[in-house]
Parts: sequence; structure tokens; C-alpha cells
Amino acid sequence: MSKLTLVGVMAAVLVLSFCGGNAEKRGKTVKVPCAATWTKTGLHVQPGQKLHLTATGELAGGQWRFGPEGTSEHPEWARYSLVPEWPHLALIGKVGEDGDPFLVGKEFSGTIVRGGELYLGINDLDAENNDGSFEVTVFLQ
Repeated sequence: MSKLTLVGVMAAVLVLSFCGGNAEKRGKTVKVPCAATWTKTGLHVQPGQKLHLTATGELAGGQWRFGPEGTSEHPEWARYSLVPEWPHLALIGKVGEDGDPFLVGKEFSGTIVRGGELYLGINDLDAENNDGSFEVTVFLQ
């Protein structure tokens, strides 16, 4: 291999490593307290941008413990949910303060329609009596 070819290959590797090849694989982790209906993430998304969220953690409500998928085992709790059709206490999101909520659960992938700040929260109208938190890793492409 000539020196010129070797230099070209090395330059291509450097360019690829700095042009987002790894940037899409890194995410920002946000702590979402379960005692607040909505939490600002400080992340601003653009229309058409792809969003991928993964969540872990535990919400404690009285004697019960739930993950980010919430629970559908107590249909009578739906009246306390922001969106009654979704599992109570599930992790939810929205873009913009007045944006429409979307269900996140343990994982969400989708394309953003409107731009704004990403909010994450709990499907609970009375979140103040919850304890615990979810850790959500946000990947933007």
C-alpha cells in the first residue's frame, strides 16, 4: 500500500469518526422524578428529527411498585390518569409545554412532528403522592 493510499484511508477513518458515526449512539440520560406530572429535559427537538427513548427505574405509590410501563391491572385508577386509555403511572412525553402527550413506557421510537423542548412525565393527575424516579436515555438523530 502506498503512503498516499495509507494517508487517504487514515483521513477517511478520522472523518467518519467525527461525522456522527458514534454521535447517534450516545444519548443523554435524564432523571424523571415520579412526584411531578411533567419534567423539563432541557433538550430541544426539531420537526422531522428521530427520537428514541429507553427508560428504567421504579415508581412507588403506597404499597405498590411499578416500572416505566405503569399498570393496567387497576382499571379503577384510570380516572386519575392524564390519558385514561394508557396505563396509569406510565412514563409519558410531550414536545412543547402545550404539546400532545405520547406514551413512552420502557421504550419509545418515533419522528418528531413539532419542534420544542422535550418534556417527560407520569400518567398521573396527582403525581405528588408518588415516590421514586425513572432514568430515561434520550437519543436524537
